[in-house]
Amino acid sequence: MTTRPAEGFTRRAFLNTAAALGLTTAAPALTACGGDGARTAGTPRRGGTLTVATGGAKGSDTLDPMLLNSIPVSFMARALHDQLADFGNDMGYHLRMAELIEPNPAGDEWTIRLRPGIEFHDGKTLDVDDLIFTFQRTFSLPGAVTVGKFKAFVDLDGFTKLDARTLRMKLLRPNATFATALASPFKVVPVGFDPRRPVGTGPFKHKSFTPNRQWVCERFADYWDADGPAQPSDTPAPPGLGPKPYLDELVVTVVNDDSARLNALVTGQVDAINLLPYAQLPTIERHRDLRLLESRTGAWTGIYMNMRQPPFDDVRVRQALRLAIDREQALTACLSGRGVVANDLPEPFAPGYPGSLVRARDLDRARALLKAAGHEGVEVELVTGPVSTEAVSMCTVLAENAAEIGMTVRVRQVDTATLFGPNFHHWPFSVDKWPPQGDFLTLLALTDLSDTTTLTHPAEPDLGELRGLHERAQATTDEAERVALTRRVYDIQYERGGWIIPFFANVENAHHVRTGGWPNQDFPGRTFGNGRFEQVYRTD
Repeated sequence: MTTRPAEGFTRRAFLNTAAALGLTTAAPALTACGGDGARTAGTPRRGGTLTVATGGAKGSDTLDPMLLNSIPVSFMARALHDQLADFGNDMGYHLRMAELIEPNPAGDEWTIRLRPGIEFHDGKTLDVDDLIFTFQRTFSLPGAVTVGKFKAFVDLDGFTKLDARTLRMKLLRPNATFATALASPFKVVPVGFDPRRPVGTGPFKHKSFTPNRQWVCERFADYWDADGPAQPSDTPAPPGLGPKPYLDELVVTVVNDDSARLNALVTGQVDAINLLPYAQLPTIERHRDLRLLESRTGAWTGIYMNMRQPPFDDVRVRQALRLAIDREQALTACLSGRGVVANDLPEPFAPGYPGSLVRARDLDRARALLKAAGHEGVEVELVTGPVSTEAVSMCTVLAENAAEIGMTVRVRQVDTATLFGPNFHHWPFSVDKWPPQGDFLTLLALTDLSDTTTLTHPAEPDLGELRGLHERAQATTDEAERVALTRRVYDIQYERGGWIIPFFANVENAHHVRTGGWPNQDFPGRTFGNGRFEQVYRTD
């Protein structure tokens, strides 16, 4: 048996039922358009250099794939490294470097078998020792983003090497969602990995790196998936291009300023850009040489409230703010309508997602809750920054709405280095952005339950109840029971949680007509199909 997580709320279902669930949608599901008289792309060719300008650098960027602390680092990790499994552009689950991920009937022991003949950039063949080392390094590296989803159940003393390609893992407790956890970012590195000279199994190999400025890599001729199929949602590459990657070189340049990034594309200095502010989209749409890549996603920027710090330790204050925000206003003001209204719950494709839960705006009830909590006229500071193109404007909308219920929200904008600095997991009131994980239980472990990565800091008795439901849902091999338990977790989050999520945002990227092979959709919302540059080619 090859493990595949249960289907959640699929992309098609998400789009087709949005209106029925009380969700507001705008803009086409995907557009790839240029202005009137748009220039036709040339003949696809092999070779050449692709230059991508990206925002989202944080000043602490690194070549370590376990410290996925920014978009440039995510691009680097995807290009240099690979995973055992992954979610594709359509949110479908796919095995990657593993040919089998299989549990025992109890779900407390898993067997992973690697594909044969996968090579690292230095010529070493991938084996079980590398996989064991990757788990060990994940647990020992301070700040590793994946440790939160594994810490509660992975036993570092529970590894049994059956042969060079097969690993048996005895877990601390049953976990039926382990395969899903492996598909959210978990890059496998070789024994002795040195992030100063990164070696991986990805389509490109490292060439040079200047922190917060530029990263350059070159084609890896022995890429293990060079002849692999296109993503299910993508058009196969034209014949004659040969094995992937099609490019000789990939250059990722950091341009955090939105206007400068757009200007670099318009003037032809770069081939593609991401994180397009919605006000800039008409410039792309009118330009004959540029193409807009727009896709509806499950990505979200949320405002989190630290539930152990006043006034957010009172559930009535949290409820008041959730009732006060005008989600339609936020969708229009922040996204120019290019998104889908949300109701404070993430992971719209996850099993158990309660699409029928809608939070209508109710200012009278919000005022009453604030008064009952004894916080009429309370002042709070909301720390925000360019975590996404919509983060700052979303906080401004909330501040305006909060004033209508007698609450003063002072919005303080900081740079990304400050926002994601030492205070990031301890701000009383701040923002973060997440792509969908494909499973709500995986996300919950990272954002709410992990002592090292929590943002909302649930307190007792909610924390104990959430952990109990989380453990039971992960342990059961009965899919219906797991979905029911996940739904109960969703209900708690809806009633008493610490997130304000007003919408799911469309992803807006753009590229020059002289390039092709870009993903047809990007439902995970990680930009450029999560950095799948191996499928991109030049047409000039």
